[in-house]
Amino acid sequence: MSTRAADPLDRIADWGPMATPAGEFRLRPVRLPDDLPLLTGWMNDPAVAAYWQLAGPPATTERHLRAQLDGDGRSRPCLGLLDGVPMSYWEVYRADLDPLAGHYPAQAHDTGLHLLIGPADHRGRGLGTALIRALADRVLARRPACRRVLAEPDVRNIPSVRAFAGAGFDHAGDLELPDKRAALMIRPRTADRPPAAANAPGATATAPAAGRPAPADERPYDLLGVGIGPFNLSLAALADGTDALDTVFCEAAPAYRWHPGMLIDGARMQVPFLADLVSLVDPTSPWSFLNYLRHQERLYPFYFAERFQLTRREYEHYCRWTADRLPNCRFGTPVTALHWDAGRELFAAEAGGTRLWARNVVLGTGTRPAHPEAFAALTGHPRVWHSAGYLDRLAALDGARDITVVGSGQSGAEVFLDLLRRRADDGTRLRWLSRTRAIAPMEYSKLGLEHFTPDYTRYFHGLPAAVRERLVPAQWQLHKAASAETLAAIHDLLYERSTGRPPGTDPVEIMPGTAVTAAQAGPCGGLELHCRHTDSGTEHTVRTDAVVLATGYRATRPAALDPIAHLVAWDEHGRYRVDLDHRVATRPELTGGLYVQNAELHTHGVGTPDLGLGAHRAAVILNAVAGKELHPLPARTAWTSFAPPAGPAAPPHPEEAARGTAVQP
Repeated sequence: MSTRAADPLDRIADWGPMATPAGEFRLRPVRLPDDLPLLTGWMNDPAVAAYWQLAGPPATTERHLRAQLDGDGRSRPCLGLLDGVPMSYWEVYRADLDPLAGHYPAQAHDTGLHLLIGPADHRGRGLGTALIRALADRVLARRPACRRVLAEPDVRNIPSVRAFAGAGFDHAGDLELPDKRAALMIRPRTADRPPAAANAPGATATAPAAGRPAPADERPYDLLGVGIGPFNLSLAALADGTDALDTVFCEAAPAYRWHPGMLIDGARMQVPFLADLVSLVDPTSPWSFLNYLRHQERLYPFYFAERFQLTRREYEHYCRWTADRLPNCRFGTPVTALHWDAGRELFAAEAGGTRLWARNVVLGTGTRPAHPEAFAALTGHPRVWHSAGYLDRLAALDGARDITVVGSGQSGAEVFLDLLRRRADDGTRLRWLSRTRAIAPMEYSKLGLEHFTPDYTRYFHGLPAAVRERLVPAQWQLHKAASAETLAAIHDLLYERSTGRPPGTDPVEIMPGTAVTAAQAGPCGGLELHCRHTDSGTEHTVRTDAVVLATGYRATRPAALDPIAHLVAWDEHGRYRVDLDHRVATRPELTGGLYVQNAELHTHGVGTPDLGLGAHRAAVILNAVAGKELHPLPARTAWTSFAPPAGPAAPPHPEEAARGTAVQP
């Protein structure tokens, strides 16, 4: 008999490198004693020890490894190397020859995987999903007799279960093992699943064989979320734990990220901490910010800090903590196309190399940085970029002696304040331009904030379209201005800088009421901004070395929607028509529910991008999809009565009628 035939796992050492989105990955069999210190350190990490139970001296880890290395080859301990660097530990084993086979209907040559990612900074980034997918593919390619790759992570280890699911493993049920309750995750060969062609949009679906459950990816979900930002994450959190809906949320990025380019030290949110993912709908949820603090053992520090607004960095960490633990979130899984299968009355989504079926879809792909037309000639210029990438591109400002920030909203104020701190005494000229006539603070009075309630949303939605179009830009101070706290910090810093010198000698310019009409590269280097003063009409040219565009964000249609774009009933401006349940109007032949989040400013008003309304909107969508009240919602949320008392309708004012603001039919 050949050596290869005698090896139960077909010579893992010869499996070779695997290409992944994170880099080149390969397995190397463990070597003792060389690898023992590294593996002992990993096993003593509390996050690892909770599931592997091998914490202790090196001898504890060595006994575990020796049992496999000195055995008959049915289990192989390996180091996982990413671009040559050891960063994970794997056990590849013959599940059909393992005691596990007594707890599930084993098939010959079933191959199992155990996995831990060692360095803490490699966790929570979606690496597990990418590496599991690559290794499962390699197992099936190198082991022709193997029909299935499987894993049995502890059911409490939600990130691990989620990583296997994201890599194409089906959850085949739970197992009661001697040392744990495990989730049985199975990845069959593609040929063992219903062929993709048979399930293409418009085709007749093939039913599973009698007595055989349909693979998880063929089972239609009640709700598929496209994109995982704060709003779809809120939806995923409120959906978790309910038996009424089967949901899945897909995100192209390998891990959760929220405005990483604007996580400036000290920058705070503009909403209170109760505007988390769930609390304003369900404060008892395990995904609340207060429960996050409890798990982080930081409740008392937060209590004594007495800060109602979180830092941006802490909010992002809270969201990432939630996303890492929610079992219905898949990262590294881009939804590249949405189709409509009229025969099955289901959406078919191409997602990360697999097909997902869903009765309803919610688009939460976020907004994109808005670049003013005036800067079109400088697209791609190394010293002109949007504030969304501010921290990522700070190095591009090295050597710049004149820097201009455009835009007076919160992002513009935070960037200007950060530059004031970074360039405190080096003589750099800092300039802040804004089209608004004043650097005005955001409206933050208690009654003014009632514009961010469901009551106002319902009122706004019922207004004539022409009135809504005028209202949104007129209400800029409700949702686009900077916080009074940030503006005060800027003034305080400027005042401190004025000690020993009058304000006019400080190389700082704050210029409201100034619109940039055109921008270009200067003939002698640098940049030229052609400006117009709003009140006087005077035009002038600003010469600067670099520009940060804090010019906001715009909702855009995701490319995945293109295959069914003809089935959407767009408005006259090419935007979604959205009802009060946040469902998009579609053609009659598309009977599934298509919902949007943060793309309905024109129909739902200034509260659309506000985090304080995120949980409420998510609950509205879940209730609509379920067709029943999963989350009770209050009937009244504001003291203000935005609409006039019910009564006979008065004729429109002549001036309003002339401007087309009468009620539309």
